[in-house]
Amino acid sequence: MEKLNPSGVSRRILLVEDDVDLCEALGETLEDHGHTVVYATDGEVALRQAREFRPDVVVLDLMMPRVDGWQFRVAQRSDPALAATPIVVISASNSPTALAVDADMYLRKPLDPEALLEAIEGVINIQERRFDSAKRAQTERLAALGTLAAGLAHEINNPLTYLLLELQQATRLLPAVTTDNNRALVAQIDKLIHDSLDGAERIRGITTAIRAFSRPDDIRLKPVDIRAPLDAAVKLATNEIRRRARLATNYADPLVVMANEGQLGQVFLNLLTNAAHAIPEGNVDAHEIRVQSSIENDKVIVEVSDTGSGIPSHLLGRVFEPFFSTKPVGQGTGLGLSISHSIVAGFGGSIAVTSEMGRGSTFRVLLPMRGE
Repeated sequence: MEKLNPSGVSRRILLVEDDVDLCEALGETLEDHGHTVVYATDGEVALRQAREFRPDVVVLDLMMPRVDGWQFRVAQRSDPALAATPIVVISASNSPTALAVDADMYLRKPLDPEALLEAIEGVINIQERRFDSAKRAQTERLAALGTLAAGLAHEINNPLTYLLLELQQATRLLPAVTTDNNRALVAQIDKLIHDSLDGAERIRGITTAIRAFSRPDDIRLKPVDIRAPLDAAVKLATNEIRRRARLATNYADPLVVMANEGQLGQVFLNLLTNAAHAIPEGNVDAHEIRVQSSIENDKVIVEVSDTGSGIPSHLLGRVFEPFFSTKPVGQGTGLGLSISHSIVAGFGGSIAVTSEMGRGSTFRVLLPMRGE
């Protein structure tokens, strides 16, 4: 019977060590404790394995042929897909250069296998606590922004209501001042007023959408027509989308799920924003973002598709991981899709992605249809 590690969780470990005997011995210990291990004997192979295997942690020797541990670390840090992966360095050297390596933990050889097991759990636990802290901070920021947005929407709605009433009154008064001599001028004024009414109605639609995202304390689940949060998200994402792609929507008849409308809108807004960011600006006619809803086997399905750059196949399995991002370093927190995944799972649903490089991606959200 396998001996599991103290956490009881099987980890994916990339073991990078050019000493074959030591590599095998350490690997056997890790596997005996329930972990899955992939091996590499130099940094160049290790980088390739890291991109394909997507380890939870890398155990890294420093002195290796071709690409050594220092070079591996530099390459890893510059790759958005690998940058957040924790590193446990193992080395026989106690030189200042070795000790100064940018690692999450440093262990000296000869190595106690138990110390390695503890180190692996330690760096992963630190990363998980960091994610929990970041997620709490993100939730607090969203709550604060939601409160601010709700207040702004309320303040905007008051003068906006007055504006709408006055414009509507103006249209009613126009016939009274119309004569044969000024009929053309009155028609122009009437068109300007109706254009202004359309603009004011769009503003009201935006404030309504903002308020849908501004209920941080109301997380109760209730029946939600899927079109409401979709429409709200589309309104808020329009500015990002219109410079990059055409937007197409195809909603089924009313589909009701048990959810929180604000949180569900947050998920759809994140998917729409990501779709827009996958498409470069300046060639709107060549690209499309499509939003559609349907029903299949008592599941409500919402798909957000884009014709953008796509996601490499070896990264698809990581897009919902916390702190993982395909965007350049410094752009994006890597939390959006992870939080969206948690929200959808909390509603009893699931979210998945398919993608093809150069042809775009489709995110598919499945939610249980509300029972009668």
